[in-house]
Amino acid sequence: MKQFFLFAVIAAFATPNAFSQKKGDKYTHYFKDVEEPIESKAVNVELINGVSRTEFLKFKAKFINNTSDFLAVDPSKMTLTLGAIDLNPSEKAFILDPGDKKSKTIDVKEGADFLVDNFDVAPEGFAIISTDGTPIEMPDFQLPAAVNNLEAGNFEINLKRLKQETKETWAKFEVKYVGEDYGIVDPSRISIRIESGQQYANEFSKSKTILLEKGDKKTIDAVFHIPARVVDMQFATMFIQWGETMSETKAEPFELDETATFYLDDELTKEKN
Repeated sequence: MKQFFLFAVIAAFATPNAFSQKKGDKYTHYFKDVEEPIESKAVNVELINGVSRTEFLKFKAKFINNTSDFLAVDPSKMTLTLGAIDLNPSEKAFILDPGDKKSKTIDVKEGADFLVDNFDVAPEGFAIISTDGTPIEMPDFQLPAAVNNLEAGNFEINLKRLKQETKETWAKFEVKYVGEDYGIVDPSRISIRIESGQQYANEFSKSKTILLEKGDKKTIDAVFHIPARVVDMQFATMFIQWGETMSETKAEPFELDETATFYLDDELTKEKN
């Protein structure tokens, strides 16, 4: 009888503690992946790996750029809805290259009890940065270099390295954008002109288009091969021609106007806890 009484007393204290531990700080809700991505002509957003505890909620958002332009993405504009509460995560904006994709963990830690059974996600904060900007007319750059830098519009160009040999010329330039919008640099558009008037294209024709924000600097390469019977490039005066290598463009915001919902995965939540 005494043993039964002692067991009952222990059970009375042990059961609440066990429940408290189960529902304590480490108790986690696991959510089903959103089956259908949010899709648009410009961007797709896939939402997976949602988890929450009392003090935080997080999930992974995969952004896919469907365009041949750059996309600016600001996850802090995303709205998370938990019942009657709307929250915005504190995440840094980033740029998606044309046709590129990137995954970001979205994490919120203040403003609600996050141990919920479902929550909504409304992705916003998108802008297209067109690669078809306003071309900047750049003066020819003489080789051998009379000066090492030039400026035009909101661009500054500095010659960092030059190699002139009989059959090859290789120039490396640093390009800086100082405007308030965005600078586009397409090194494949660079060409060289010799004194006879003949032009030759940059052999780095597959160079990626570069996006520059205010104050950004990037180095670009231009390499040219001209037969020695045409000209000996080691001693020739030549002129780098920029064409439409540099252009300036703006960000054009757009909205998705779609919402997705994360639903609690009961089985996985029971299994993991």
